[in-house]
Amino acid sequence: MIIGYPERLAVDHRALLDAAEAAGFDAELVAPSRLALAIDEHGERVLVDGVVRPPRVVLPRGVNRPWPLLRQILEVWEMQGVVVVPSVRAADLCADKVLTTRVLAAAGVPVLPTVAVNPGGGVSLTHLADRGALVAKPARASKAAGVERFDDVAAARAVLGSERALVAGMVDHQVVQPLATTAGVDFRVVVAGGCAVAVTERRAPAGDFVTNRPGSTVSDVEDPGHTVPEVVTVAVAAARALGLEFGGVDVIRHEGRAVVLEVNAWPGLAAHVRNEQLARSLLAVVTNRSGHP
Repeated sequence: MIIGYPERLAVDHRALLDAAEAAGFDAELVAPSRLALAIDEHGERVLVDGVVRPPRVVLPRGVNRPWPLLRQILEVWEMQGVVVVPSVRAADLCADKVLTTRVLAAAGVPVLPTVAVNPGGGVSLTHLADRGALVAKPARASKAAGVERFDDVAAARAVLGSERALVAGMVDHQVVQPLATTAGVDFRVVVAGGCAVAVTERRAPAGDFVTNRPGSTVSDVEDPGHTVPEVVTVAVAAARALGLEFGGVDVIRHEGRAVVLEVNAWPGLAAHVRNEQLARSLLAVVTNRSGHP
């Protein structure tokens, strides 16, 4: 079962469905709204279209918005022996950039110096005072939403020190980091089963530093193990530390070494470019976990 919005990532969904069917699975795309969690005196049951119908394998794809409930649905399925890739725990660790950074740093994986703050009066960024230009971004956002660049700590404090309106009852906490010394050029490494299966170099549009905005240039890295070996090594180590069986690791060079920017548990498969290459890699991980259909 692939869980995702039918109106989004349609090409990737088609590639996954085709790869799953080629591997011998009966595959189905299910929107999050078709799932429910029933709780009563008989216990907990996941309902699909109102019926108890546990799948053998679940692949969540691009489901950030319903994640608070969906993660609980997936937890129940995991307890029942359903294979979920990535696991609920791994997806949770990747969903919050602060938590991701904490886990990676504790495991010895190189990361940018980071200060996590809640915007508002009295916010302190003293720890980054000598780091030059800074970048701040919401800890739970994606696709460059809310990313801000500041020339120095004073400029960052002036903006982050202002109160922010509640959105869905909360203000997203922020990750504040130095602007990487190679800002504007980074690498997306797709890791599957402990190996890098694709590496792309991403270049921001002219005058920008964010590499996943419209207008960015993306190109495959040929022979990445030889061309950018440190990038691959760091990405694979990050996936291992997070328990991520399939995911996208964003790596940038800062002050002469490769460091992790962030990690995506549900990276786009770019199926319109790569055909079914990454979909097949994901299905290989699934088959290894679940056995042959």
